[in-house]
Amino acid sequence: MAARAICLRLWYFHLLFVTGRHNSKSMDSGTVRKFLLDKGMAYLFALFIAGYFLLPMAAGHRRFYYILVFPAVLLLWREILNTYRHNTLSALLLAYTAYMMCTLAWTENFNATQAFREIWYSFTLLSFCFVSGYLVTRQWSLLDRLARYSVWLATAAALVSVVAWYMNHPFPESRLAPLGVMNQPAQAACVYGVFLLLSVHYLNDRKDHAGSLIQLIPCIFLLSLILFTQSRTPLAAACLGLLVLVGPRALGVIAVAVAISWALLWANSDLWHARVETLSFRPGIWQQVIADMEGHWWFGHGYLVSPEVAAYDSVFNHAHSGYLASLRDGGVVGLALLLVMLGVALLWSWRLYSEKGNRILLALLLYAMTCIAPDYDRLLVHPNETWLFFWLPVALIMAAYPGNRA
Repeated sequence: MAARAICLRLWYFHLLFVTGRHNSKSMDSGTVRKFLLDKGMAYLFALFIAGYFLLPMAAGHRRFYYILVFPAVLLLWREILNTYRHNTLSALLLAYTAYMMCTLAWTENFNATQAFREIWYSFTLLSFCFVSGYLVTRQWSLLDRLARYSVWLATAAALVSVVAWYMNHPFPESRLAPLGVMNQPAQAACVYGVFLLLSVHYLNDRKDHAGSLIQLIPCIFLLSLILFTQSRTPLAAACLGLLVLVGPRALGVIAVAVAISWALLWANSDLWHARVETLSFRPGIWQQVIADMEGHWWFGHGYLVSPEVAAYDSVFNHAHSGYLASLRDGGVVGLALLLVMLGVALLWSWRLYSEKGNRILLALLLYAMTCIAPDYDRLLVHPNETWLFFWLPVALIMAAYPGNRA
């Protein structure tokens, strides 16, 4: 499998950069660029997003980006970078990424291979953010149409996952693990929450009664999947997003969703004991992460420090907070850069809402900021769920704000 993936990747690079250099009648560099500029880039990007629900393996999903999208981004780098001239948010994104990669220099037990891997992840993540915004500015109507299709694709994936899981596990108390790339309950729920907010956004756009009833279907199924994963973080984040999109009318739905969530926990005695009676393990983890900052407050431990945390006589695999992870790795400077970047994004999304009535970007950003507060660790990662529920809202706001200036 690995050899085949490498061959495919080499073939794709050959297709774009070697074949394109010759005056071939079948395909030259101008032909490839024309294809990419004329909706091709958008379709490749959409295939990558669809892979979250269609591909059976996480590793395959990463290769999907490296083979389909990343080479095309390199071919259009001039057009993409020209989109972000004088863009404050993109400059802050670059500053945060560059600084966190600079912290590799003072990591104890520095490992060149691991450092190169982290730099590669950061580079590909930046390419994702920049191409996302570029497509929004150039082909918004096409991207919007593909986003509507993706909501229904996510709905179908949610339905299949629920049916397949509960055919072989106790209903409803067992904790759902969705099919496909996103088989970890909490991470999957975070991604499905993005499409839940999109479905509610499109529901608000419907003016006819029949269309509203049809659009209500994905809202119900996507919310159901989040509830069945019994993940509290995406549910809390989705409730905040729903308040932005719907206003006080969402309070009834939120109350019902929270009641169902607690009922599902209560139905599973093991989960009830582990997650309710013993409270959450997060406060102890966070306290230990902060205690370990002694002597490293300003610049952190460096990006290659082990993320493991010893608490409650156990060792947890990460800090369970994207904010604290930035503090651990980059110190106060790293956390400040992250917060300033998100602060500018929040300001821009608020202006888009107050001036143009655009609620969805504000809802998605608040959703993203909430998801990483009590969970996750490093944010500059390989292609995975964090790209979709955290970085994509930042990228969309980065491109959508008029004039692209604070």
